[in-house]
Amino acid sequence: MSFPHEQKVSALRAALLASAAMLSTGVSFAEVPADEEELREDTITVYGTSNPIAVFDYPGQVTVIDREAIDTLSPSAPSDLLRDVPGVDFAGGPRRTGEAPSIRGLSGENVLILLDGARQSFISAHDGRFFLDPEILGTAEVVRGPASALYGSGAVGGVLAFETVDAEDLLREDETWGARVRAGYQSVNEEAFGTVTAFTKQGELDALASFGLRQSGDIELGSGADLPSDDEIETGLIKFGYAFSDALSADLSWQIFNNTAIEPNNGQGTLGTGDDVLDRDVEKDVETETWRAGLNFDPVSDLIDTQFTIYQSTSFVDEFDPTTQRTTVREIETQGLSLRNASRFDLGGVATTLTFGGDWYEDEQTGFDTDAASGVRAGVPNGSSEFTGLFAQIEAEIDQPLGLPGSLIVIPAVRYDTFESDADGQTETGSDEEVSPRFALSYGPTEWFRVFGSYSEGFRAPSINELYLDGVHFPVPHPTLFNPQMGQFVFVNNNFIPNPNLKPETSETLEFGFGVDFRDAFTSGDRLQGKISYFDSDVKDLINLSVDVAFDPTCFVGPSFFPCTAGTTNSANVDNATLDGFEAEFAYETERLYARLTASTIDGTDGETGADVGALTPDRLALDLGWRLPDWKARIGSRIQFAGDFERQDLNRDGDLVVVEERDGYTAFDVYATWRPDFAEGLRFDVSVDNVFDEDYERVFAGVSEPGRNAKFTVTYQFGG
Repeated sequence: MSFPHEQKVSALRAALLASAAMLSTGVSFAEVPADEEELREDTITVYGTSNPIAVFDYPGQVTVIDREAIDTLSPSAPSDLLRDVPGVDFAGGPRRTGEAPSIRGLSGENVLILLDGARQSFISAHDGRFFLDPEILGTAEVVRGPASALYGSGAVGGVLAFETVDAEDLLREDETWGARVRAGYQSVNEEAFGTVTAFTKQGELDALASFGLRQSGDIELGSGADLPSDDEIETGLIKFGYAFSDALSADLSWQIFNNTAIEPNNGQGTLGTGDDVLDRDVEKDVETETWRAGLNFDPVSDLIDTQFTIYQSTSFVDEFDPTTQRTTVREIETQGLSLRNASRFDLGGVATTLTFGGDWYEDEQTGFDTDAASGVRAGVPNGSSEFTGLFAQIEAEIDQPLGLPGSLIVIPAVRYDTFESDADGQTETGSDEEVSPRFALSYGPTEWFRVFGSYSEGFRAPSINELYLDGVHFPVPHPTLFNPQMGQFVFVNNNFIPNPNLKPETSETLEFGFGVDFRDAFTSGDRLQGKISYFDSDVKDLINLSVDVAFDPTCFVGPSFFPCTAGTTNSANVDNATLDGFEAEFAYETERLYARLTASTIDGTDGETGADVGALTPDRLALDLGWRLPDWKARIGSRIQFAGDFERQDLNRDGDLVVVEERDGYTAFDVYATWRPDFAEGLRFDVSVDNVFDEDYERVFAGVSEPGRNAKFTVTYQFGG
């Protein structure tokens, strides 16, 4: 990484001191509208413990982003929304179809993604992890660090939990129905969008229906080049809720995202490889459809607060190459259910919540290729994985523990999971079982100071793809054979090799930190709140996709120069890896001024070789500073993100550590403003300019420029009665 460990500690200390001096820091991105009197009500997390708890009291790091912040940012994709969350990054380049999230250096299936509690399990080598338009969101939560004790496989890095908007989020005081029209434009890819939402609450029934359209073209990069990308996105959301009694209620929802895209086969590709086959555009149909039903039973008894959820989520990418008339498909269908109950009681003077329950879900993958004799797409085995888990968690709040002042929150939890995977044509199945414990503490000797720490174990099962990959990964030109009729070198293949003996990844993570919460810190009525932590994760059997491009010796022996392959690609376990880093998130607010500061560092090291491992990022610091103008019902602000120089080390063929990637640091500067004019109630304007100085920088990996200057304008009109 860019800085030695000691320098990182000093850098974070300096950042915190600077933030206090500037009166600017940020634990949550929750915005306070200009006409609200209350400053920074406590932000609540639900997914941190599966029960509501103040983010400040939670013994770990959670970011909550609410609907007001979503409107202000006008994000085009989830990566825009989560850009400044510490420890979170999106790889895969600027196209929304290729963006894949990472948390604390762990990516792929180590990041659990939930949409209204339904797992989003789609994963692909060169496509995004999930497909979602931020316009339908009510809140987004990021739980950082292992959460397997609650959620099972896939939450080693953390959880991205998205909740779609509902009627309660949009209804204003004394309204029983309403409608909202929202439209906008951004210049960097000539993107236009429009969303129409209707919502109501009539007696025991609440309902919402929302439909949107988003169209965009090529992305203008900071380098001045245009990245081929043509999207037409349709979204839909329908939700119903009904209270049968004070104790029993139910809800039902349907959500769809469909993107018809024209772009290269590799959605994560940049400006081309120089090969006509790999670079030519294909027609993609990208779709996610999620059905969800829930039942809540919460009678007068404190011992019963039960939630039952059943869901089905289907995601697929259908690619058609008009040049060759070839069609390839990857589809993953996830169906699952969960049952959990929270019992609240007093145990010897200790306020206690016992949460227990279980989950079952199954991922089924289907691959299709019209050019394959069997019809099965190479690298996309037809198969399924089934998971079953049981968990229990206690949340106990102890006043004056051991006679000490203040309160202590203790959260022990444990989960047991079993899983089994199989694929067509494979005789071996992958199966195992895991126990994932967690123990966390949060102690506040005073109202303004808390210390916290946790020990967590996480795991994630190997995926169908990692276990059973086969067929051709990619073609490369033969080193010597040239076909004069084709006018190009003969292509040979790098092939996938299955590994059904993969072990599950497991991790042990220690995290500790502190938080401060000052009221009237610098002036009457202000509030300064934030947390900083250090984490250290030991990951055993890290599943790593290894690509070895090595030509067979026969490739160079005449006269046929065959058989010849260009190496292999397979998944293998890395015995031991360490990931560690710092995270800080603070917020400061007065009646007019608000500021948020986030900072993060991350290191990842292979314990055997010393090489860098994981989805690493440069050291980053982000500042959001704004000013409310209540007389104008307006707000203006700016966002700045600083990133240090970055380098990655790996072993060369001689076994020596060498720098294999370098990227310069960068500074991205944005400005934004919001205005609610007096002349039209319910009308709102949001304008912003991202990357004001048209910086040409590389965020993900060398050679991939980010979008250039981007002017955005959004208008919202809401009415009701």
